[in-house]
Amino acid sequence: MVKIKTGVVGYGFSGRIFQCPFIEVHNDFELSAVVERNSNESKKDYPNILLYKDYLDLLKNDEIELVVLSTPNHLHFEQAKLALEYNKHVLIEKPFAASYEEALELNTLAKKKGKVALPFQNRRFDGDFLTIKKLIDSGVKVFEYEAIWDRFVPKVRKGWQESGKPSNNLLFDLGTHYLDQALQLFGEPEDFYKTTHKLRKDSKIIDHFTMMLTYKDKVVRLKSTMVAAKSDIRYRIHTDIGTFHFYEMGEQEHQLLAGMKPDDRNYGDNAVYHQYDNQGNKIEKVVEKGNYLLFFSELAEAIRNNGKPPVTPVEALRVIKYLSR
Repeated sequence: MVKIKTGVVGYGFSGRIFQCPFIEVHNDFELSAVVERNSNESKKDYPNILLYKDYLDLLKNDEIELVVLSTPNHLHFEQAKLALEYNKHVLIEKPFAASYEEALELNTLAKKKGKVALPFQNRRFDGDFLTIKKLIDSGVKVFEYEAIWDRFVPKVRKGWQESGKPSNNLLFDLGTHYLDQALQLFGEPEDFYKTTHKLRKDSKIIDHFTMMLTYKDKVVRLKSTMVAAKSDIRYRIHTDIGTFHFYEMGEQEHQLLAGMKPDDRNYGDNAVYHQYDNQGNKIEKVVEKGNYLLFFSELAEAIRNNGKPPVTPVEALRVIKYLSR
């Protein structure tokens, strides 16, 4: 496969940790350029790349096939639209867009241009989620599914994340992942509702959400807050073969923050989870070996061989549809 020359826009937390390292080591991609307006950190980490200060300069580079947007949420739509107009494939750090109408417009433009446009739903390749999916695919019946992803940010911070602009909030940040996972596992719900709050003093953003998805035979609850000094169990699942508890986030993010490369033989999830069976036994197990490189492998197949992308246009659209209700 001819390498897909890729430009990453933004070198903050996501671009630095979740995108550039995977593009750099993946055999089907070439990290060709980064847009970094206010510093030159990417050039220090990747000396062979082109460093741009202006997004348009990247788009005018005809060799760049894929643009990865790792920029503030409220910029995603306009930047993605511009990338498609320059005939680039585009991978957008979640959220895909700030509204259903924006998401629909991106899908329509991508189809017209014959390009791939999708959100970076890398959490489909977390070891805990892969384990849960494998359990359900094996026939385990779920009655109740609860996913909680808490943070502790008791004071309002400066920066774009808490500026109060649409889509710059907890719901469109962590909510995109947990909602996408639930829809992947169980499909469209019969009923859906959500509650959102601004719990902290002077908060301009949603800093708590609860989403409920109800089905004929199961209930799904998704929740996050920014005021949890101690986080809760990450996944709590009641099934016909017992209850399952999954705890802290998988190892991948911690490994990446520590400087481990995604192609390191030790990279990947290996966290412990527990099953409490119907006889009262506590059984300790290890999650599936997740690796976000799998996301990029599927993306390369979609770009080069017209394969199914890791997130389809329908899947990208429906997450924004529910978040925007």
